[in-house]
Amino acid sequence: MAEYLTPGVYIEEDLSPRGAAGYGDARAVAAFVGITEKGPALPTKIKSWAQFVTLFGGFAAQGSYLPYAVYMFYKNGGGQCYIVRSARSDATYATVTLKDSRPAGSGGPQDAIKVTAMSPGVGGNTLSVHVVPTGAPAGRFTLIIRNSGREVERFEDLSSNPNDSRYAITIVNSSWAGSLVVRLANLKVSETYVYHPTNDVIPATDAFLGTGSDGVAPYDMVAAAKTLGDLDDNIDLNIPGVISDSIINPVLEWAESTGKVFVVIDGPRGAEGATSSQIAAGYTGLVTGSDPYRATSYGAVYGPWLMCSDPATNMYGAVKLLPPGGVILGRFARNDSVRHVAKAPAGTETKLEGVLAAECKFTPAELDDLADHHINVIRLVPGNGICIMGSRTLKRELPDRYVPVRRTLIMLRKQLVDISKFAVFEPNGPDLWQVIKMTIDRYLLHLLRQGVLAGRNESEAFNVVCSDANNTPQTINAGRVNVDVRVALRYPAEFIVIKVGQWDGQSSVEENF
Repeated sequence: MAEYLTPGVYIEEDLSPRGAAGYGDARAVAAFVGITEKGPALPTKIKSWAQFVTLFGGFAAQGSYLPYAVYMFYKNGGGQCYIVRSARSDATYATVTLKDSRPAGSGGPQDAIKVTAMSPGVGGNTLSVHVVPTGAPAGRFTLIIRNSGREVERFEDLSSNPNDSRYAITIVNSSWAGSLVVRLANLKVSETYVYHPTNDVIPATDAFLGTGSDGVAPYDMVAAAKTLGDLDDNIDLNIPGVISDSIINPVLEWAESTGKVFVVIDGPRGAEGATSSQIAAGYTGLVTGSDPYRATSYGAVYGPWLMCSDPATNMYGAVKLLPPGGVILGRFARNDSVRHVAKAPAGTETKLEGVLAAECKFTPAELDDLADHHINVIRLVPGNGICIMGSRTLKRELPDRYVPVRRTLIMLRKQLVDISKFAVFEPNGPDLWQVIKMTIDRYLLHLLRQGVLAGRNESEAFNVVCSDANNTPQTINAGRVNVDVRVALRYPAEFIVIKVGQWDGQSSVEENF
């Protein structure tokens, strides 16, 4: 920006079209749904393994693969991800009620503020709240929330007065900057309630939450997954260790309906002593059995399970067989960051960290059969390590049978919406159509230069139409602007065919391999 010293009128030129200031980031964010020891039952974004341990309890959840999936996600290049804790339908929330300062002789103290854990189940029983008066007028106080005696949150300068700008309920319950651990409710507020500056003040209090229970009803993984639909982000979803078609198929159908969720499915774990042929049959049965997975490009199956160093113990040499979803999503995230979404998250670049071996070694014939059934196999590539060597969705037909194609389309859907929002409520007509076209053209050219789109130039890579050809007086009167966008997508090179033959200067004998 130029520096101006003399007062006057100056002109700066900006040839960028309206709405094209920036493109944001429409890359998908990983999400894991499953059982944890504690934590919120709503989607919670975390940025590190340490944060997962703080909020959800680490490896303490018995029989759950979700903590291991998250750990392997971060070990393999993952950044931020959402955690959705699936709870039993009859689980109850831990609560405690804070009293006011009304004197006993005047019918007090009375119930004032109810504190409820955001996490259903017994995990909420480890929470405690501490009210520390600040000494300021109007009964201001600090609210400290502790988990097993360790402070996890602090809210300063709060008030129990509903008309105060620092009203405790508003501050703590804020969806943007509020608590991730508890919710508050003022039990005294009613239509006739009038705040009393002496009796309604919350005195110094130490209170422990209780009565939380885990319940006995089944976990509803499908309902938990669908809570991700309210987020603005695109989602790469994994439900660690879950293969039941009664869960996977409804999730796949829902993912397809949202247009923004891609499901990474863990294949079945092999039975004790199972051969590679038996394990391969278990995988192909997912798409050919009596209740096959939905044939959609919004999901992909990966396997086999992986032998990893057990992160839950310090015992030397301890290993654990884990579903692959965590490492897959870690490599998805790293691939998107280092390369781009159109690069298939597979090949020798995807060497998996912390993985000692695959559950089994498939024969060449079994690998052919698995690939033909769109099962993405993780296997040892000599000289490179354990790598992802498949990138097909459950959809068998082109153009969207490949993972990078579907994920590119998911990214495009969100980004095209985001960069076009400026046009809402603008005067509808040729001027607006031209600006919309210029904005989208500029973005698609940006993708072409990144290597996301196919084609040697703009005319081969994309075509955008927003004119009177697709916007008639009738569409204008209906308040609509029609934009037709066509893009050339990139397909991965699955098969490298090299022909070797003998050359004597005039003739040759060829051999394919």
